[in-house]
Amino acid sequence: MSPKESPYQDLEREAESIINSRLKSKLRPASKPNPARKASHYYTNAPSTSKQKFLLRLSIKGQFIDLASAGGIFSKDKIDLGTLVLLESLSLPDKGEILDMGCGYGIIGITAAKLKPSLKVTMVDINPTAVKLARENIERNCIACAEAIHSDLYTNLGGKKFDAIISNPPLAAGYGVIFPLIEGALDRLKDGGYFQIVLRRGINAIPRRMEEVFGNVELISRKSGYRVFKSVKKPQPAT
Repeated sequence: MSPKESPYQDLEREAESIINSRLKSKLRPASKPNPARKASHYYTNAPSTSKQKFLLRLSIKGQFIDLASAGGIFSKDKIDLGTLVLLESLSLPDKGEILDMGCGYGIIGITAAKLKPSLKVTMVDINPTAVKLARENIERNCIACAEAIHSDLYTNLGGKKFDAIISNPPLAAGYGVIFPLIEGALDRLKDGGYFQIVLRRGINAIPRRMEEVFGNVELISRKSGYRVFKSVKKPQPAT
């Protein structure tokens, strides 16, 4: 790689290719599940399995949280730094409904529910092991108004709408997963609701896609190589 080349140059080219092809086909807000995903990764419907078990404990913003984890899950034996950066930047509504997209064992959704007990929290993951752990952790932390749903992005959410959608996305899955996550968020948010995401890669292409979908994007936090971006769904003018 020459000194002037970006280490993520191929990913940026992939992003441009996907955006151009979608615009040509009159891009829709959500996309169908991608059957071509590799079946061995944590962000798939059939991840690799392991009998390893872990118990993670943390304190964040005065709340103590215990989390069961296992092999085949993202950041299985420690709390991911990107997730912590995202949680530190959260400004949650006092009431309403939020969605933790790609929840893993449930740290984002459970933390939100602990910080704002009046919120209704939905957690979603394509990985069935992650969903099972998230449900276990809801009970472990005595969360009354939260649920974990097995779903490929927004597929199994029915007509649910949210005041906030929060995600530490599986960047290893590529833009073919990340862009539908962004596009689908627009229709799943209530007017005035927001989409918030933490990134370490794709810090040009992904915010650019957020700007294209929502008409706005803001960098709200930057720490230890991670960046947190936020887009707001603006109310549509009456016709």
